[in-house]
Amino acid sequence: DMSFFEDLKNNRDKQIMAISIVFFVLAFPIYFGLSAAGVDDVGSNQVKMYKVAGEETYIELASGDEFIEDGTPLVLDNLHTDAIDDADEFNIVGVRLTLSYTEAEDISGATCAAPGASGSPADDTITGTTMHGEYNATNSGSNNADSGTHVVESYWINESMINAIVNKSEVQIISEVDAGDRGLGSYMAEISVEANAGNAPAVGCQRSDAGEDVTYKVELIIFEYEIDEYVEPEESDDSEV
Repeated sequence: DMSFFEDLKNNRDKQIMAISIVFFVLAFPIYFGLSAAGVDDVGSNQVKMYKVAGEETYIELASGDEFIEDGTPLVLDNLHTDAIDDADEFNIVGVRLTLSYTEAEDISGATCAAPGASGSPADDTITGTTMHGEYNATNSGSNNADSGTHVVESYWINESMINAIVNKSEVQIISEVDAGDRGLGSYMAEISVEANAGNAPAVGCQRSDAGEDVTYKVELIIFEYEIDEYVEPEESDDSEV
């Protein structure tokens, strides 16, 4: 053994051979590792047809049924994803406020019972707003003098990509449908009513409208997705020979 090392010290050719062996032993695993990573990176950046598949689901943050007075908004400001177990494991892409409401006009007076004396109610406007960081959305609806419903939605991803077929790279798609941690944190919602009383044509009969009965639900919008290469189905030839 000593003679081998002594020989290695004095033999230049053997020194070069030993250094080459050590170099290839160390370099080959690193090279192939980088090559594999490069292939994956190139593949994920390749633009082609993909289908973004998935289903939107919802997790409730708050719900209730309130009489909301005209000009006095109901504010829900104690909403936070900390109340949701494992919230950081979900792809929270938006928030949804669903409102339904019913006319609550009152009539009073001795002549109101006469046919046609009480008149009819007027349309009321109900407005909902959601707030989460820089992402705010507002939408209004009418009860049409009876009842109604509407939804307020706010997204912080490109919602047009949900269940879409697109010509993009996987990297581009992920950047547009994956919310990261943008959905985590505090939320607020506000519901307001602009009430209008209808007209009672008979003397001695009055209509009044102090507000609206509103049922609300605030929900997080979850989108768990899969990105699959899209292959157009072949057209079947049904023509007769």
